[in-house]
Amino acid sequence: MSVAIRPELDHSTVLAQRLLARLEELTADLVVHIRAGDHAYAEATQLTDDQLTNSVRDNVASVLTQLAGSGHVSLTAAAAAGRLKAEQGVPLAALLHAYRLCGRLIWDRLLDEVGEGSRESLPHLASEVWKIIDEYSSAAAEAYSGHVADRARRDREERRLMLRSLLDGNIDSNALWEVARHLQLPQSGTFVVVSAELATRGVCALEGIETHLAARYINSIWLTELDTQIGLLSLTAARSVAALPALLRASATGRIGLSRPFTTPAEAVAALREAELACHCTEPGAVAVTTYGDTAIPLFIAHAPNAGQELAQHILGPVLDLPDPQERATLLDTLDMWFECNGSSTAVAARLHYHRNTIHHRLRRIQELTGRDYTDPKQTAELYLALRATRLLTTPSR
Repeated sequence: MSVAIRPELDHSTVLAQRLLARLEELTADLVVHIRAGDHAYAEATQLTDDQLTNSVRDNVASVLTQLAGSGHVSLTAAAAAGRLKAEQGVPLAALLHAYRLCGRLIWDRLLDEVGEGSRESLPHLASEVWKIIDEYSSAAAEAYSGHVADRARRDREERRLMLRSLLDGNIDSNALWEVARHLQLPQSGTFVVVSAELATRGVCALEGIETHLAARYINSIWLTELDTQIGLLSLTAARSVAALPALLRASATGRIGLSRPFTTPAEAVAALREAELACHCTEPGAVAVTTYGDTAIPLFIAHAPNAGQELAQHILGPVLDLPDPQERATLLDTLDMWFECNGSSTAVAARLHYHRNTIHHRLRRIQELTGRDYTDPKQTAELYLALRATRLLTTPSR
């Protein structure tokens, strides 16, 4: 990165060259001013005296070289200073203040060098000095911000990889607590794993949820994969677990599963499996939050999806294989509503706005196709299990 130099007055060039000859003196003075004038530099224990001195020397030399009009001068020294201060934790405000101190020191030394007969050059000289300082400040600030952004991206990726390893059980017991510390997790407490289904691949199911939960004193770490967003939550109070479903439902775009609470990060592996199973305890396409263990039959089907599909086909196969998709949907919806209404055909008729005889006709049609009598408790149980498996294991498009 470089800037074009405006032609300088010969006298300005001479003055700048005089100060360049005193570079070590100016560097030492400016280091003292910076250390004394800003506590951020005094307290930045990672920033050594040699690092600060070298950075100051490079920037003062570059500023004076540009002021002397020595062709195109690189802003590399300013960018390097910005990156160094960001890396060592010096605040941006302190970095910019140091450039103002640099400009003031150079201006004061220039005034000392200006003779009485050269006062007419001062306005032009002042304009050039502060123009250069402004350019250097901007270049340093840009490099500082870029370094901070890069570091944040690296930190997020490192935390994501650590979380993935923790959830996969790929961290040995010796390294577990170090990983937990890096993820800002306590060694013991109340934890929950969340598995949220993505409505669109790669797009967060719970946008902004980390900030939303943090406002309620719930620390969380998230990673987004192709079709799932996974979170590990650390709750400051066990009673907060009861409020989680409502907090997550407010941001939900699809199915969300919660594990049961656990007490150490080492249990996150089993908790992830619980959250994934809980996520599949509601029908595809639904917007719902389910905690592991809340629904017994859906959980049983989620544990054994292949067996569930076989059961559904074995019992409801003749209905599922009907050539008319409208008839198939009508019969399944009627059976679903019949179970929801506790087996009352009258209630189903009222809910669906049909005559009671129509409901009886549909139920008898199901009985004819499946060979299951909906008035027999054992056979009704088979129909219910098969219907739940059909609902949970069939994509919305079917």
